Amino acid sequence: MPRDPSVVNAANFPGADIGEQINAAYASLPARGGVIMLNESASFSTPIAFAQNGKPALLIGLPGDVVTLTYTAASGTAMTFDCGTGHRMGYGVRDLTLTGPGNASNTTGVVFGGANGAEGIVFRDFKIQSFGTNLQMGSHTWLVQFEHGMVRDGGVNVLLPSGLLQAGEQIVFNHVTFADAPPPNTNSVWVQGGGQEVVFTDCSFDQAQLRIGNNSVSAAQVVVKGSHFENPGYATPGAVNYDYVVVDNNGGNLLRVTDSYFLQDAPWLGPSRFMLLNGGRVVICGVGMYTPAGSPLQNFALLLNSARLDAYGFNDLSGNITSGAFEY
Repeated sequence: MPRDPSVVNAANFPGADIGEQINAAYASLPARGGVIMLNESASFSTPIAFAQNGKPALLIGLPGDVVTLTYTAASGTAMTFDCGTGHRMGYGVRDLTLTGPGNASNTTGVVFGGANGAEGIVFRDFKIQSFGTNLQMGSHTWLVQFEHGMVRDGGVNVLLPSGLLQAGEQIVFNHVTFADAPPPNTNSVWVQGGGQEVVFTDCSFDQAQLRIGNNSVSAAQVVVKGSHFENPGYATPGAVNYDYVVVDNNGGNLLRVTDSYFLQDAPWLGPSRFMLLNGGRVVICGVGMYTPAGSPLQNFALLLNSARLDAYGFNDLSGNITSGAFEY
């Protein structure tokens, strides 16, 4: 029985590299879109683009980090999803690792959205690593989910830029680890705002700062629940103390952190605080923290520029904050 033309294997298509093969496989799919399968790892320099309006595609590898696509070009975007906004839910990536040429390179791993948009895109069981920017949102993008994955070793791990058109409603990261940003580890997961509503559930931020807002330009609404913040790379060469969370000075910024944990690993000379709140409103509920006895904190959070805070059920498990937990 012949296979449905909506399901193809990239290896069956011609091309100088796997990028060309995937693009050819995408072109072969019927107008309604379909599935492109990958059976083995490969390198490529040809950018992969799923950019036909109304033609979504699902790129599938193998479970357990078996299939890795390695982008070798010195610049450009390795993979683009710009398939449209026609309520086509569930396309994107499954069971695949995408690796770039290095976190200092002028490259982007994945852009989702653009002229057509990326409504309903989902990445599951994935890894994106070692690009100048690992993951970036474009215009006309909402109802997005990234689930059970890792975004690591990027100059910027995630960039949700301001200035986009019709983008930002229900951008959800569920059980995703953001890790290994190069020193100084700042702006690693950067939600710049402009109508963006972003939810991080059961995520980990390991050596990767979460920043909310874009100075006075734009604001964002961010929820962090059941998540983990830590600096496991404190002893790596070039490591510095950094604020785990920064909120920019814009009254429209809203951050809600619930049922989450902040862990400081350095046994001495660690950071003086975990959060720098330059403005906006922050709600903290059921948050716990720990830092070693030899590395006390001065504050859990420093508030500036009339930043507003509501805190409930804060737990200092180490008991070694030397000043107020929340310093104004």
